Amino acid sequence: MLRLILSIVVGVAIAFVIVMAGDILSQSMAASAGPAPTEMTDRAAMEAYMAGLPTAVFITMLATWTVAAFAAAAFAARFARRGAWAGWVAAGLFLCATAANLFLIPHPTWMAIAGVVLVVAAGWIGAKAGSTGFLRAG
Repeated sequence: MLRLILSIVVGVAIAFVIVMAGDILSQSMAASAGPAPTEMTDRAAMEAYMAGLPTAVFITMLATWTVAAFAAAAFAARFARRGAWAGWVAAGLFLCATAANLFLIPHPTWMAIAGVVLVVAAGWIGAKAGSTGFLRAG
């Protein structure tokens, strides 16, 4: 049971590390849009800032979320050794974090839809890959 819980927790932690790395990359790409609003609760200022960001920033964020969901699910499923469901739990937790991000920070509608679809798909594929031996050495 401890192995199962740790597999899920570490899988989600891996996802957050990947997202942090992607955020650093996307923030460096967003520098041309000017500084981000200092007050994150000012929704109008955040919407204006997000509207001025290049599309490449959003594509980078989507790619990062996709890789993170796959990694979380694959790790959890692989190391829990109880089938794909541990990966689905890790991907589900990551999906909750993604949904919170989309809710709290205004994103373009296309990105919100693509983000949810890609996270779900990558989590499912990652869980299957981690549980079927696809990621096992030798």
